[in-house]
Amino acid sequence: MIYIKDKEYIKKFMESLNRQFREKGENIQPEDFFTQDYEKASCYIVDESEFEKPKDSRQIEEFKSYFPMIIIVEAKICCEVMEIFLKYNVIGVFRKDRLEYEYEEMGNFEKLLKEIIRNQSEELDTKCEERFVKVLGYKKISNWKLEIEDPIDTYKSKKYISIFYDKSMKDFSVRLRTIINDIKKCRKENTDQFGEIDKKIKNSKTRIDLSNFSDLVLPSLLLEGETGTGKSMIAEVISKETGAEMYKFSLVNIEKNLVDTELFGSRKGAYTDAEDKPGRILKNAGKIIFLDEIAEVSLGVQTKLLLYLDDFKVRPIGSDETGMPAPAFIVAATNKNLKESIKDGSFRSDLYYRFSYRISIPPLRERKSDIRFLINFILQNPKINPYFEGKYAVEKISIDAIEKLEEYNYPGNFREMEFIIQNAVNNAISERKDILLSEHLEF
Repeated sequence: MIYIKDKEYIKKFMESLNRQFREKGENIQPEDFFTQDYEKASCYIVDESEFEKPKDSRQIEEFKSYFPMIIIVEAKICCEVMEIFLKYNVIGVFRKDRLEYEYEEMGNFEKLLKEIIRNQSEELDTKCEERFVKVLGYKKISNWKLEIEDPIDTYKSKKYISIFYDKSMKDFSVRLRTIINDIKKCRKENTDQFGEIDKKIKNSKTRIDLSNFSDLVLPSLLLEGETGTGKSMIAEVISKETGAEMYKFSLVNIEKNLVDTELFGSRKGAYTDAEDKPGRILKNAGKIIFLDEIAEVSLGVQTKLLLYLDDFKVRPIGSDETGMPAPAFIVAATNKNLKESIKDGSFRSDLYYRFSYRISIPPLRERKSDIRFLINFILQNPKINPYFEGKYAVEKISIDAIEKLEEYNYPGNFREMEFIIQNAVNNAISERKDILLSEHLEF
């Protein structure tokens, strides 16, 4: 509670504060936070005249020195008032007359009141298994930062929008749009050829022959970003927006000595037990091929990828060096710092610079200008927060929990944030609560 002897000081600010809290969906009634009983207060708004009482004034002596205090003075600040700073935790001094007419003074006072009220928000008692939980304010997730009409459809087909909430992603989205438009243009200009490639691959019973498609030159993309930043999601965005089917291939889920064969294929007799085998690039020509963790392949495979990006021909093990046309849109990804890998010799610099486009996805710790959008977005995901008959299992999140999420650095990025919030939602549900509290968050 906030002690104030004369509530006239604050009456004019109540309407504005009420409107601000209401518009932001905060369950806060400012009028309920003020008292004329200093013993119930943990913050004081004191008129300087109250310090002029005799020394035996019990009230002044019992103001707690560690609780924040705002002092209201007449037209000017005198030296005696400055001495109060030595004894009490003074967080603001305001002039009574200027609180009547000066907008800057009134604005600063209102801002301070709002901060104090938020920090002392009325305790919300939620009875659960015969115990009470204290919550300092909360947000309703359904109308906090964004409104989602159909959660099930949104998180099934449009989950990628989480990448673009933060203002720092503006440049990233512009660059992504450029590559999408380039792929769209290429597909449009070569519609017939892509149709023929698809037919030939589907109708080939033995060897796939795409020798008539040697003129196609396609854009390629290298995605760099830490684990959990959404690289595969970006590839899905590109596939969805361009209409090009996508084939995913993780380069870490296969033995290194087999990567060459798997990507580029082999010819019968190339090695013991070798058979004619089309590689994954040839079998998925015309599509977007997502190569995850490209930094994990050997220098030999990197050399063949470099050759492929030069002429879009695959060279199976045991074949001649002319190669077979197999045009595809290559989107490669890595969670490593490739410039460091180039320095230590584990990644080819010419391959790095051969990609038509290179995009780096910033880690979550650099995208905090409004991380609350992401929190709200995740909480409306029905796979994380169960949704039934228009209602979420967890409908609210406390301000304390929001601030705790904002302070964390997320080394695992967006994926880790999803896991943390999902775990917190499960903790809340297990306690039969419809509000996510800071105590439910585990880092």
